[in-house]
Amino acid sequence: MKNLIRIAYLMLLVALFSSCDRGPQPIIYGEDACDFCRMTIVDQQHAAQIVTQKGRAYKYDAIECMINDLKKWDKLEVKHYLVTDYKNPGVLTNALEANYLISEGIPSPMGAFLSAFAEESTRQKAFDSVGGQMFQWSQLLNELGSGQKHY
Repeated sequence: MKNLIRIAYLMLLVALFSSCDRGPQPIIYGEDACDFCRMTIVDQQHAAQIVTQKGRAYKYDAIECMINDLKKWDKLEVKHYLVTDYKNPGVLTNALEANYLISEGIPSPMGAFLSAFAEESTRQKAFDSVGGQMFQWSQLLNELGSGQKHY
């Protein structure tokens, strides 16, 4: 009987620890609030997310909110920097590898006109259509004043 209790206890512990997801969390559009500006996240083409090493997810209604939050970042080490791929609404992609475009032809929720693209070719097509300025992650941090290395 004691062995059965021990086995049940071990199974419970394994289930508890395996259920802790340390990856990106789904953004519930229309319900979740931005961790920087507190606005409700509704735009599925510009949302962003940071996930810490301990699994805490910080959600943002715009990439510029995430970058502005990084200026004062004093939280735990980051495991994931994520941005929404503009061409695939609601789909998060690695922010460090994304391609960025600042263009007044593509408004973003907080007015920075900043969008992310998972593919360089898709960003190039958008640039050819609406113009603007193209950036990679480190360039973007410098452009928007963060100046910190978050990668």
